[in-house]
Amino acid sequence: MKIQLQNSTFYPALGGIENYLYYTAKALLKTGHEPEILCSRHIKHLPAEENYENIKIIRHPAYSPILYPINPFYHSLRLKKFIEKNSSDMDVILPRHPRYAYASCKAFSNDIPVLYIQATVYPEYRKITLKDSDLISKSKKKIFIPQEYYIEKKAVELSDKVVVLSKMRQKEISDYYSVSTDKFAVVPPGIDVERFKPRKKDYELIKSLNIPENSKIILTVCRLAKGKNVEMLIEAFSQINAHNCFLLIVGDGPERTSLEILCKKLYLTNVIFLGRRGDVERFYSIADLFVLTSKYEGFGQVFLEAMASGVPCIGLKADYPEIIVASEEIISENKTGYSADPYHVTDLVEKINLLIDDEDLNHTMGINARKVCENHYSWENHVKKLMKVIKSIKN
Repeated sequence: MKIQLQNSTFYPALGGIENYLYYTAKALLKTGHEPEILCSRHIKHLPAEENYENIKIIRHPAYSPILYPINPFYHSLRLKKFIEKNSSDMDVILPRHPRYAYASCKAFSNDIPVLYIQATVYPEYRKITLKDSDLISKSKKKIFIPQEYYIEKKAVELSDKVVVLSKMRQKEISDYYSVSTDKFAVVPPGIDVERFKPRKKDYELIKSLNIPENSKIILTVCRLAKGKNVEMLIEAFSQINAHNCFLLIVGDGPERTSLEILCKKLYLTNVIFLGRRGDVERFYSIADLFVLTSKYEGFGQVFLEAMASGVPCIGLKADYPEIIVASEEIISENKTGYSADPYHVTDLVEKINLLIDDEDLNHTMGINARKVCENHYSWENHVKKLMKVIKSIKN
């Protein structure tokens, strides 16, 4: 089956959706399908077409915003024309971006099935990014939000199916756009269990961070933005029992400075900000516990990275619509970790203490977490479920 995945960016860009496209395409290749990726020429020197690890990439021009105030509509119109020309021989189209989903639905109507694999509610994502933007960027994004709402609503309505990675995301999108849940298929993602796996402790890395060898290490990996709620983790860390414990924060973003100031206010000297890293698997190898206190998360791929690495996890409990997370769908309570009360830091402190103080419990949960990833979260398993959805539509 010829399957086209679509997004605004792909290789050599790095990110969650780009990784999704890569691993899904590789898994499709293994099962005898012909995947290709349609994206923009987001860097000028990139070729219009190339083959990357047997995955065909087609790139459209990075359309300049001639009519800037209506850029989303203009972009979608140009996309439609490009897709009509370059995607007509596909058996199915899997867009990851609302403009691509809308353009594909408009281009082929009922001729080619379109499954919009939706990451988030795009207008709400825009609003979240506004908080971390300067005044000029805020003005530009505010102009786009009503257009993005219309485009994504139509993409959801016109797509043959909307694929989401979690039940929580299904509920959010269904409510936001007033669409029946029958429109959706929940297909959790996969994880590269070869890249993320239990490893021997990297004592060289521990030494390079000036951490004593017998220390306990708590890890979080996320963008340092307001919705990630890292301040709650720092507050909890300041109250835990263990004195020989370090908190490693991998990631960067607009909130980094304020978080560093918070650490100083709390007299915390054992919190290490590491910035963005391309070798994040090394940090899972030295972690005793992974914690993500995000209030808004489409899925939480970093939970799978930690679990596949044999590290127990703590996330926050969902409280829709205030706390929109899928932690409880990923973490098996008392088996692979815990979900903490999002409004009471003391509950988070108690759960951290439990997994830091009880080494046997920590070890057992780490083993369980790895098994869950091996049995349920391979990319081959993701593609198998995805193909079931595709076949149900084609039939």
